[in-house]
Amino acid sequence: MRTVLFLVSIVFNIVGIATANEVFNRCDTLPSAQMDLFTYGSPSIVTSEMNFRNLFRNFPIYVDNANEIKLLYYHYVETIKNKKQIKSYVKRNFPPYVPNWGVAGSQGGNSDIGEFSTWRFTIEQDPFQTIDEDIVSKMMREVKIGYEVWEVVFKLWDTTYHYYMFVNAKTQAIVKWGNIFGANIPQSHIDFINRKYKRDAKKHIEVVPILHHQ
Repeated sequence: MRTVLFLVSIVFNIVGIATANEVFNRCDTLPSAQMDLFTYGSPSIVTSEMNFRNLFRNFPIYVDNANEIKLLYYHYVETIKNKKQIKSYVKRNFPPYVPNWGVAGSQGGNSDIGEFSTWRFTIEQDPFQTIDEDIVSKMMREVKIGYEVWEVVFKLWDTTYHYYMFVNAKTQAIVKWGNIFGANIPQSHIDFINRKYKRDAKKHIEVVPILHHQ
């Protein structure tokens, strides 16, 4: 019997010329349905904190190498009051303050090995390389005065890093452009993981993250 192989693969750098979401949306070979770590599992986001509860719950389930990037805790910091604050927080989201990484995913299978799907964060060979200032400037334009600042603390290579995310206080939508956790995930990968571990999306396993109060 002939073995039939099908494979879809994509690799990209999150802080490259295009954002994670733009790359996925332009790739015709990937399934059109996309989700993200901040919204999957919630019918609607009604509070800012729900973004981070979802992130901490979804990350260890749907990211293949989540054990390499340990999410520790998150907390609300403040509301943006001026452009100087925007510049300060955004610059701290790039090297040398945090490493640069991308995302790689592949899907496929054949009659011998069956179906497979992977989705992982890829650490750059030179993760602290200088980032194009145009990328930093564009992310600064995505953040507005009045947005909330939330901090996510994670550990990589035995080093603790502090990463800042921005939430529209009116819509509770998180800024995903340039966000190292903001890449879209194909719905087909989520479905594959749910089937593999027989997870019921309606009875989503609750992994309660730590909300750190200062």
